[in-house]
Amino acid sequence: MRRVLLMVTVSTVMSMSLLSVVPDVANADTHYAKKKCDQTALASYNAYHDASRAIVAAYKTVVDAAKVTYRAAKQSGITSVRKAANANYQEALANARNTRASALSALGTPPRIPKGCKAAELHS
Repeated sequence: MRRVLLMVTVSTVMSMSLLSVVPDVANADTHYAKKKCDQTALASYNAYHDASRAIVAAYKTVVDAAKVTYRAAKQSGITSVRKAANANYQEALANARNTRASALSALGTPPRIPKGCKAAELHS
């Protein structure tokens, strides 16, 4: 009799412990499931970074063109040509910086990195 009572008690305890574990295991799938990438947030994030890259690339192009012009005029032996080339170069740099700054500020604040997206999907 004692043995039967012991078996019933052990089986009851085991079944009660399994009942408390099973719902947690079932909820683990939903709790630890990966969040899917928000495609609209990803599109706005990538569009912002593509636009900012285009602005910086345009700035670099203008600066490089100004450098080439300045270096070509610097080769001249005439002082007035070199001074004028330097003034034009400085003015071109100032204009390029102002244009870049205004274009980047027009973009606004960068969007947050979308959660759940793979690194390969992000343009950064």
